[in-house]
Amino acid sequence: MKRPFFYSRSTCISRFTSNLTIKSALTFSVIFTLTIALFLNNLQTVNAQDQSEFIRGKVINGTAGGIIPANIEVMLMSIDIANNRIIEQETTNIDLGGNFVFTNLKSGIDSEYRLVVSTDSYTPYVDMATVENWQDVQITIYEDTPSLENITINSYVMMIPTLDARNRHAGVLTVINVDNLGDKVWVPDLSNPNLTGLDLLRFNLPLGFTDLTIESELPNGNVLEIDSGFALTNPIPPGEAAILISYIVPYEGDSFNFNLKLPYGADLVRILLPADAGQISAEKVAATESVIVADKIFNQIEGENYVKGEELLIAYFGLPQPTPFQTLYDFTQSRLYLILLIGLVGTALLSILTWTVYSRRKNNDYREKPITQNRELLLAEIADIYDLFESDQITEREFTERSESLKQLIIRLDKSIEINRNSTDSAPEPLRRASSDLSDNSYSDQPIDPKTNFTKNSDEQN
Repeated sequence: MKRPFFYSRSTCISRFTSNLTIKSALTFSVIFTLTIALFLNNLQTVNAQDQSEFIRGKVINGTAGGIIPANIEVMLMSIDIANNRIIEQETTNIDLGGNFVFTNLKSGIDSEYRLVVSTDSYTPYVDMATVENWQDVQITIYEDTPSLENITINSYVMMIPTLDARNRHAGVLTVINVDNLGDKVWVPDLSNPNLTGLDLLRFNLPLGFTDLTIESELPNGNVLEIDSGFALTNPIPPGEAAILISYIVPYEGDSFNFNLKLPYGADLVRILLPADAGQISAEKVAATESVIVADKIFNQIEGENYVKGEELLIAYFGLPQPTPFQTLYDFTQSRLYLILLIGLVGTALLSILTWTVYSRRKNNDYREKPITQNRELLLAEIADIYDLFESDQITEREFTERSESLKQLIIRLDKSIEINRNSTDSAPEPLRRASSDLSDNSYSDQPIDPKTNFTKNSDEQN
């Protein structure tokens, strides 16, 4: 199922240098200007003669067998250079032969003229600053076609003039020369409900691109930004026109790949990367060579004669990396660092709490044993406490408190129950000693020796 496209004015354009450093931005500006001068040979003007008192010209149809519509209008515009404005001065209709004339010229010292022809498909224009003879001006119109059959690419030049190692961002500049080999202007049929990107002038870009900026010599049109790149609705008249593209592409590690698609073919593809910023490779290209642009050495690869629909896999590797200090600083400023820090602190506190609970349980295991009213079991409890104290598993204070409590309980039992003292004869030595001492009701009034768990005699007290 074909997916329809929706069109709007190009609001996606933003400053290419917004995410780059000031130094990189300045470098980009210089190379941007020089690149235009190197690759856009058709952006030339001629010195106009002194302005005449009138302009005479003719509208012609450049399509074989094409006619000149009778309702064609020609507008005389004044370009106010000082205030960067375009002002409509006069409009006239052409005659049956396509001729027109303007006699009321009002241009000032800081102004230039532009002639604009209003047609259904697009609005061709001529800047008078590029015309030598103002009495023989020709403006060409064409029949239109929605077919991209005659559209091709003369050259596709992709340059990476700037790299932000800290953020792993590459600033890309691309200059594309589009050529309409036919004698009709290409205009997409926007009224077609089944229109897709395949019916538009389209170009793909590396994955994850941001900050896309597009400028061109084409007549006015719309830009549609899509996940794989962008598409244009700008009319393409016969001849060459330049498209300038700039954007930022992120890279992971020290490399990224770009599968360049060439739906219209290309006579020349040229890729440039600063020599000190890494390396580039691709299939179907000549060996890498060094070139100098703006006193800076670039590695360059290029290939020729690509057919329509061909693809070119370009690999960039060995790209600049952030320094260890930058990596550490950026990590400490990130949310991930805060999450890890909170997690580590929480784990440490949980470990401390777990160890504290475990230690208390281990030291107090003897307290969890049920206290029975059976005298023999109480004596066994005293023996167990004694063993724990001897093995340093409980403190002297814990030993004293627990043994005192048990002995007092035994004393209370002895007062209410007649005890068979012979029952202790078969008990272990600690039990017999405890039983003998507990039989004396005066025990509670005598101090206890913490080492032996028994009362001290009078001589020891003295």
